[in-house]
Amino acid sequence: MAEDVKVPEGWGRVKLGDVIEIFDNQRIPLDSESRSTIKGYIPYCGATGIIDYINDSIFDGEYVLIAEDGGKFNRFEETAYIMKGKFWANNHVHIVRGKDGILDDRFLMYSVNYQDISYYILGSTREKLNQQLLKSVVIFLPPLPEQRKIVEVLETVDNAIEKTERIIEKYKRIKQGLMQELLTKGIDENGNIRSEETHKFKDSPLGRIPEEWEVVELGKHAFVTKLAGFEYTKFFDYSQQGSVVAIRGINIKNGKLDLREIQTIPKKISEKLPRSKLKKNDIVMSYVGTIGECAIIPEDDKYHLAPNVAKIQLDFKFFNSLYVLYYLYSKKGKKELLDLVGSTTQAALSMSNIRKIKIPLPPLLEQKRIASILSQIDEAIEKEQKYKEKLERIKRGLMEDLLSGKVRVNRLLEK
Repeated sequence: MAEDVKVPEGWGRVKLGDVIEIFDNQRIPLDSESRSTIKGYIPYCGATGIIDYINDSIFDGEYVLIAEDGGKFNRFEETAYIMKGKFWANNHVHIVRGKDGILDDRFLMYSVNYQDISYYILGSTREKLNQQLLKSVVIFLPPLPEQRKIVEVLETVDNAIEKTERIIEKYKRIKQGLMQELLTKGIDENGNIRSEETHKFKDSPLGRIPEEWEVVELGKHAFVTKLAGFEYTKFFDYSQQGSVVAIRGINIKNGKLDLREIQTIPKKISEKLPRSKLKKNDIVMSYVGTIGECAIIPEDDKYHLAPNVAKIQLDFKFFNSLYVLYYLYSKKGKKELLDLVGSTTQAALSMSNIRKIKIPLPPLLEQKRIASILSQIDEAIEKEQKYKEKLERIKRGLMEDLLSGKVRVNRLLEK
């Protein structure tokens, strides 16, 4: 914290070493092999949080755990977290408490997370906040009642964030269960998931499937291609910015296009590579390094393949794009991909291997019904994720105002 920052009236500027107790000498690291022999229900903690559960503890009570190395040190990141009850901690995290009557533990956690702690460890070859540096961290210190009121406000937002996270996880579990059911049993004309008690099933290379379905290789009803090396070197020049987005592996995440980091090319270059142009409802797939990340192209003539990304152009008389995308992200779809990965030093899929991916083929109308049900769950997840992001922005704003003293909670204390 800069020395020229004005201290709010009634507050102090203190070093952590003057207001905390440190219990690092009680830490005992355990490697994964040792932990595997003492599995239990007691948290084993490290720099970024709980990393395992064992059957013994060395701490019992409320403590603030602050990353020593291997943690996150930037502003608004979780450099510190609270542990209550019994737990074990390794030597990558400091174990501290605020001194009684001076510093509230929760206020300490928020104050550390509010700051850019990397400021205290610059110049190190490895980011490490050793005990001496920890003691040198400076925070603003309001009177204890004001600390607790600030904590109360921030915890209200944190509770809302945690509640939203639980809702998101619940929807994700529902989605996983539905994917397993719908992509193996399907949904009949009455909107019911099939079962072998009520419908006819048959054996297939992918296990038991409804009698009406087939199993086909993806390439039977899809054109699969990539940007050839000579095309890339001959035509691609990312220094020439244009209107066409070159889709790279970094732009494909969790079934969606992530266009926060993009490279563009002029349309005239794109026109020279017709096989690599992307149309609406084409599927793109990363096939080198992080393989199998897929997304659907949302519109015509705006996107183009870059190296290490494949285009899957479906025959829409047989396949629905969204259905295929969900299958590629299902457990069976992912297993298919992993089984096809070449045994090279870098994980990779060839175009011929992508064409060999086996996929269940329900009637087209049923594919659309399956995709519609799963997309509704995805929409609910996305809505909650946006709400969570909004809450996180609110929290950062509140931390900025309350922990700097720009906004005081004195009036709240009087009520």
